[in-house]
Amino acid sequence: MSWTSTTRWLAELGLTQTREADRQGIMVANLAAAVIAVSSTGFAILYALYQEPSLQKLVICNVLLAAAATMTPLLHRFGKIASALWEFAICAVALSIISAHIGGRSGVLFNLLGVTPVAFAILGLEHWRLVAGLGLASAATIVVGIAAYPEPQAGVYQDESFLLLINTSTMLTVTLLMFATMHYALSLAREAQMRLSNLMLSIMPAEIVEKLHSDDHAATVKKFDTATVLLIDIVQFVRLSNEIGPERTVQLLDAFFSALDAASARFGVEKIKTIGDAYLAAAGVPSAHPNGVEAAASFGFTAFEIAGHVGRAHGVALELRIGMASGAVTAGVLGRTRYAYDIWGAPVNLAARLEAIGQAGCIITTGQIKAVLEEKYSFEAGERANIKGFGETETWRMTRRV
Repeated sequence: MSWTSTTRWLAELGLTQTREADRQGIMVANLAAAVIAVSSTGFAILYALYQEPSLQKLVICNVLLAAAATMTPLLHRFGKIASALWEFAICAVALSIISAHIGGRSGVLFNLLGVTPVAFAILGLEHWRLVAGLGLASAATIVVGIAAYPEPQAGVYQDESFLLLINTSTMLTVTLLMFATMHYALSLAREAQMRLSNLMLSIMPAEIVEKLHSDDHAATVKKFDTATVLLIDIVQFVRLSNEIGPERTVQLLDAFFSALDAASARFGVEKIKTIGDAYLAAAGVPSAHPNGVEAAASFGFTAFEIAGHVGRAHGVALELRIGMASGAVTAGVLGRTRYAYDIWGAPVNLAARLEAIGQAGCIITTGQIKAVLEEKYSFEAGERANIKGFGETETWRMTRRV
């Protein structure tokens, strides 16, 4: 087992009984408990090696502290606050007993200097008052303990080299505890940030995510003079979903949309969103596309192929209608919750209207698109439709590549 996997295993002890909100803090508490257990065991061995009867009490106290630290995962069911308070309590009690025995000059109580940063790593900013309280309690324990027991008890071993070794070991332990817990806490925070970034990248373009990260919300909204919009819709979807049931419907849509996502990336077409069984995409946003109309057409015909493959794999006939239109659009993120990248403009509405009057197996579009692609695709004249918001509109059916 590698060092990384061992650390992960220790950090995840007792997590199954915790709330998701406490997960990161509890993982830090587990790591802190491991450091406490290891350092306490080390101190017990150190005291035992001197073979001094007056130090046997310290051996027992450190062994008990190590055992108490290993019990920390049992407290996780009560939340990260309980875990943090438990670790503070066992350390404060054990270190006070040890300091009272060998004297404040040993510096043992200075181990409590690690309480504030470790408590902050466990509890987070939302419990800053409790973190401050634990820090003050630690400081008070150090001051009172040194003032009350500055010298060792009578008969206790007090060689100067021994006290120097204890002081040095204490400083090393505090440094290790603070470094290990803070480093791990920051690593967990970085992992969480990466997961959030990856999630955002899965629902909107990278450059939009970057602007949101820089808190430049207004900069996400931009007008594009030329974009090509496609609306892909499954024919007779309601009937199909009733026939195959909800579970198979979800599996079908997931397979279909996942394949469309991969194809859109291949052609440089931006997925905008899914609306029920419909898939809205555009070429030319969030950045200009050198061959947006052709890329959108290629993506559209690939969608027919994908529908055929997915339909056969799921034992159904999956047919599509596709509407396609070009023009100026505005794209961006609106609102402050549940961010979604969207587009607005005449081509979006026109693509939806064209899809609604289209036929299965072809892309229905306008004369504007035909003029650009007529040398590369076959077109059949459609009806002149009175489209809401656009009036009499000449339509064309794109059937295949020439």
